[in-house]
Amino acid sequence: MIDEFINTYLSSGALFDKISDITRIVDPLQKKVMEYKNNEAVMGEMRCFDFWGKNKVCSNCISMRAYNNDSTYVKIEYNKDRTYMVTAVPHDLPDRRVVVEILKDITDSMFFESGEGSGAKQTGIHALIDNMNKLAFSDSLTDLYNRRYINEKLPVDILNTALLSKEISIIMADIDYFKAVNDNYGHLAGDQTLKNVAATFSGCLKRSNDWIARYGGEEFLICMPGAGPEVAKAAAESMRRALEKVVIRYEDKEFSVTASFGIYSIKPAANENVDDLLKHADEKLYLAKRNGRNRVEY
Repeated sequence: MIDEFINTYLSSGALFDKISDITRIVDPLQKKVMEYKNNEAVMGEMRCFDFWGKNKVCSNCISMRAYNNDSTYVKIEYNKDRTYMVTAVPHDLPDRRVVVEILKDITDSMFFESGEGSGAKQTGIHALIDNMNKLAFSDSLTDLYNRRYINEKLPVDILNTALLSKEISIIMADIDYFKAVNDNYGHLAGDQTLKNVAATFSGCLKRSNDWIARYGGEEFLICMPGAGPEVAKAAAESMRRALEKVVIRYEDKEFSVTASFGIYSIKPAANENVDDLLKHADEKLYLAKRNGRNRVEY
């Protein structure tokens, strides 16, 4: 149910003539939208990200960020040849939290004004927006997703998996004896190691909906929606064996590293606690380390 605040908010269209072209209410967990346009509010089955025409969930989802942090966020995004400023404002209904999205078309503003060569200019603007949004969710060293992406994407994958009554597997991976790499070869060699490991792990993920992020330090998280323990174990073993064959080169030095893996697979409930899943995966990781490292536990 949309409460009195939301009804009032949506009905005051004149207030937003200058600052909003589209105002909509989004459930960022289920990616569903109530769109407000021409003084009408309609709740439908439209997915919030369909508006952007990219057929995928936004990696830089500020509505999920607003939902998690109970704070307002702003970003620039584009749809075909139109560019929008998007403001996401959280609001608590009696039974759940939603996010109000205010979209303003800024394509013809001074910064984005068209003119001679506007097609090339628009392409350049889109590339700039893509790079700007990427900075929000990617790790600058490894080019993997970062911790913010984990916090925003993992709850969505867990909920969607629960709604489909499927399993989800979380893999935690940690480079063995990484401190020794820094101590023996220097921190720049350690950075090179992280890059090589990230590239190796990424190359082993074959399913389109699997993703990998740098969890922190020398630890990585791999999320496999719809995958049970056997599929996850095969993926982890593939990463482990691939890393054994990698020779890391830095300046005149050559060395190798291994990694340990912990897997937690579950058929989650819709209200599954994300931290509990991460804790269980981390426990399996430390079991792998206690049992000799360079191994997979699940």
